[in-house]
Amino acid sequence: MTYASRSWPEAALPQGEATELQRHVNAGRLAASVSHEVMSALGVVQTELGFLCDLMDGPTKPGQAREVADDARSAMSRAVQRVAAVLSLARARPVAVGPVDVKEAVGAALFELEARLSAHTIVREFQPVPQVLADRGALLQTLVSVLLDAADATPPRGRIGVTLRTDGGQVIVSVADDGRAAPAHQDDGRGTPVWISRNVARSFGAELTVSFDPSGRRRVSLRLPSV
Repeated sequence: MTYASRSWPEAALPQGEATELQRHVNAGRLAASVSHEVMSALGVVQTELGFLCDLMDGPTKPGQAREVADDARSAMSRAVQRVAAVLSLARARPVAVGPVDVKEAVGAALFELEARLSAHTIVREFQPVPQVLADRGALLQTLVSVLLDAADATPPRGRIGVTLRTDGGQVIVSVADDGRAAPAHQDDGRGTPVWISRNVARSFGAELTVSFDPSGRRRVSLRLPSV
């Protein structure tokens, strides 16, 4: 599969501003994507607790109250997990460029987005790679942003490929999706998530590029200097 690369203008945001913007944008995008599930889970909790209160006012069958309580607890657990993921992305992290285990960072990004990516098939192809020089918090937010883009573009049950490999003195993380971008949507201009990610990546010495195959499928590659 051949991808045609695109060139980008120079970065236009200071490092701190770009990182803060990406952090809030990521948290907002994830919150929007899981909001229906959170509200649905809380609705189940409300219904089951009301039913439980009704059961307490009269005779119940053995185990009935426990079954209702278990349903409410499971629903609340789902809601808490989704909200916790959003808050984790929104949390500010210390800025520090140093050696980073990029495979661990990719795994952490996938874990943060577990609920968002559950409707898709994630195909991992990880080669052994050395540590990279990066700001882990900024790298995590960049990976999350790229994965959110892939999830938005990919239809349900579609594939999102995540690869990790070396190329000379660099480590490359690539995310390819099964979406089909129309020509009008292939230009990720100022203010888009990809534009923000490119600014953040450059702040810690990495470079983010986007390429498309003839059918419009997109691949985003992040090149990081190895230690």
